Amino acid sequence: MATKIPLVLFLILMTSCEENKTSAYWEKWNFERAQSLAKLFEGRTFENKNGEQLLYRLLKPLDYDPKKKYPLVVSLHHGGVHGNDNIAQLSSEPAPLLSNPINRVKYPAFLFVPQCPKGSQFGSFPNIPSVDTKIFEAISDLEKEFNIDTTRRYVAGISGGGFGSWHFICARPNMFAAAIPICGGGDPKLAKQIIDVPVWVFHGEKDTNVHVGFARDMIEAIKKEGGNPKYTEFAGAAHYIWDRVESTPGLIDWLFAQKRK
Repeated sequence: MATKIPLVLFLILMTSCEENKTSAYWEKWNFERAQSLAKLFEGRTFENKNGEQLLYRLLKPLDYDPKKKYPLVVSLHHGGVHGNDNIAQLSSEPAPLLSNPINRVKYPAFLFVPQCPKGSQFGSFPNIPSVDTKIFEAISDLEKEFNIDTTRRYVAGISGGGFGSWHFICARPNMFAAAIPICGGGDPKLAKQIIDVPVWVFHGEKDTNVHVGFARDMIEAIKKEGGNPKYTEFAGAAHYIWDRVESTPGLIDWLFAQKRK
């Protein structure tokens, strides 16, 4: 049975990525982490034809060569860093992993990290303003400016960003070559639209913020439609599973190996 997405869940995701990450220590740690990463990223603002703006950070490939094509990774943050400073979202996984020096050398790519304003979302929740369209339009603008491989667009996100990752591939199944939704959920009724989009889904068995049923429902629905999703469920784990996700063997290799037909 499909799992509904209640408004109360959106409010939880807006305020916390993990129960024990709300202390002053973690707030200071995340602030310093974001400030450090901001030195690598270019701060940008996209404005659509209606004058609506989207704040985002862009990391270009090392030694960018305009004659070469590069993949684009969209990194969607968790609910704890909504705002309009265009910095805080950099502390949220998976942006720090994808922007570390080793991965930048091994996987040259553009890293696009939008910031969702407070009271807004990346998608999935009804009656809540969404920034999804502005993000898609900003990506289109970037592809006019840079030599981006449109067969290798990827999206990954955690918690609220996990919901966003599911929403993005369901809304634009022909846009993304792969997705990594982490402790999020989507609409199982849309599974038929994404059977050809490679996904590697992660969730904690004992997640009390986003019930594991959200992930299980999506996996089951995709399989019923003939898809072949990858799913990793961490036994006994709660909402914060990033340390286990990033240490999963072959994860980043898998992501960058995907190519849209």
